[in-house]
Parts: sequence; structure tokens; C-alpha cells
Amino acid sequence: MYIRICGLMWLIAVSSFCAASELQIPDELQEYINEIHSMCLDKMGLTEDGHKTYNIDNKDPKWMCYMQCLMMTSKWMAPDQEIQYDYIISSAHPQVADLLVPAVNKCRNIQEGTHECEKAYNFNKCMFGADPENWFFI
Repeated sequence: MYIRICGLMWLIAVSSFCAASELQIPDELQEYINEIHSMCLDKMGLTEDGHKTYNIDNKDPKWMCYMQCLMMTSKWMAPDQEIQYDYIISSAHPQVADLLVPAVNKCRNIQEGTHECEKAYNFNKCMFGADPENWFFI
């Protein structure tokens, strides 16, 4: 099965802030994204309204942990908080791989941070910086 980029996140475009330009997310990937999005929102006690207005420059701990939830659920991050770069690339959906892989490669040296969920945030912030036109918050 393809990795459902979260992207985190990334597609993250899925990601984040749906500043999504014209990226078309395949239906099966969108279904998976919707599923983990809802699960992680619930787990963190967050709302859709908060999600819609979230700004990636805001290092709110709940949103950082939401990103970590997405990454761990999608296997983009291991329980020890190591980002699984090879997995992200090898399992990328063919329709987004050409956008995802270069961004991932730009974000291979992510700092841990001081908060337990900050590494996930730092990765997403880097992904946004690597491709702000296609990154969106899932």
C-alpha cells in the first residue's frame, strides 16, 4: 500500500494549510488522510476550525503533537522519533513522488527541539519551506 502522506502530512500538501495549488490527491490517499486526520485531531483534543486557521509558524504544543501523531500513524516517524526517510520515499504514491522526494531530501537533518513533539513540527516546517506551493496541512 502507498504511504499516505501525511504529510503527513505532506502532501502535506496534505499537510497543512491547504494552500494546495493544483495538486490532485488520489482518492485512496485522500481517504487515508481523512482517517488519520480525524483520529489525530480527536486524540489531541483539537477541532476542525482550529485546523483550518492553524499557521505553521505557530509552535503550539498540541499542534506539534498532532503532527507527530500523523507521522507516527503513517509510519513516517518511529516510536523513538526517528524520521523514516527511506520509508517515506519508497512508499510515496506515484502521483506525488516527484514533489515529495525532493522536499524530503531537503529535510533530512531535522533538529530534535526541546518539546517531545517538536521534531515532527520541525520536519513539517522544513517540508513547508522546501515546497510552500504544494505543502498543505492535513
